[in-house]
Amino acid sequence: MYNYQTARSKKPPVVTFVQVLIYAAALLNIVNGFYSFGSAGMLKKTLCIAMISFGVAAVWIVARLNYPEESRRKAAIALSGILIALRIVEFAVWYNVGFLLGLILPVFVIWRLNSSEAKAWFH
Repeated sequence: MYNYQTARSKKPPVVTFVQVLIYAAALLNIVNGFYSFGSAGMLKKTLCIAMISFGVAAVWIVARLNYPEESRRKAAIALSGILIALRIVEFAVWYNVGFLLGLILPVFVIWRLNSSEAKAWFH
C-alpha cells in the first residue's frame, strides 16, 4: 500500500485532470440539485435529491483516486455513467438544453480514465 506522499509524487497528470473534472461535475450536480429543488412535483424533488446525493458521492470517489487501485478507476467510470444518465433525465424532466451541457464533463472523465496512461497507473 502506498502512503499519500508516494502516491501523490507518482500520480500522472491525467489523473489530476480527471479529479478536477469530477470535482467540477460534482459541484455542477450539487448546485443544480439545490437550484432546482424549489420545483413543484415529487419526481422533480426526487431527481434533485438524487443529483445532490450523487454529487456528494462524486466528491468521495474523486478523493479516493489519489491511490492507484483498479476498483477506484472503475468506480469513477461507473459514477460518470450515472452522472450522464442524470443529465439525460434532467433534460427529459425540465426540457432545458443547458442541462445537457453537463454531459461534457463525465464524458471527458470516462475518456481520460480509459487512456493508457491512467490505466497503467491504476493497475
